[in-house]
Amino acid sequence: MSQPNVKEFAAVAEEFVTLAEGEGKLMEADLWKVRDILLRLVYHITAADHAVHGTEFDGNRPDDDAFARVVKRFSAFPFNFYRVVFDPHDMESQDEPVTGMLADDLGDIYRDLAEGLDNYRKDHAAEACFDWSQSYRSHWARHAVSALFAIEIYRTDNYKDVEPSANGGPATQVGNSGAMEGPPSVS
Repeated sequence: MSQPNVKEFAAVAEEFVTLAEGEGKLMEADLWKVRDILLRLVYHITAADHAVHGTEFDGNRPDDDAFARVVKRFSAFPFNFYRVVFDPHDMESQDEPVTGMLADDLGDIYRDLAEGLDNYRKDHAAEACFDWSQSYRSHWARHAVSALFAIEIYRTDNYKDVEPSANGGPATQVGNSGAMEGPPSVS
């Protein structure tokens, strides 16, 4: 695997934003695409952390209507709600787990990535890296990890297996019966 790099992070961010803004209904197979994308984003974020940061330009953040469309789109997955603990390191806390919402997690990630991506597309890479790094540390890291946790537990509890295709992305999904369920849908 290559070392984390900003160019790859930007490409994966673009892939996520394109999937989020896509048309048509998302299928369960698209959940495995989201899983793969989130894993790659978390892997490559260190490149944005270590890159030169700038604050001269502000990226355009998707408006509330775009956010609402994305959340609605991601609500089509086979589950939406799951339990979350806010700080796994706070052993003194008496907080009970709360309900997380996968579609909201993915919508928040979309909004943060899109803002940096707007700067990146305008050749303001230093500002994009600042946006991505700061928003990751202050916001979307928790959403990404919570979403990954919920997706992976759903996958393992339901005996789903995702076999990589030749290009490294999900190709087929194997359900409880072990029978091939076919290729994932393309949105």
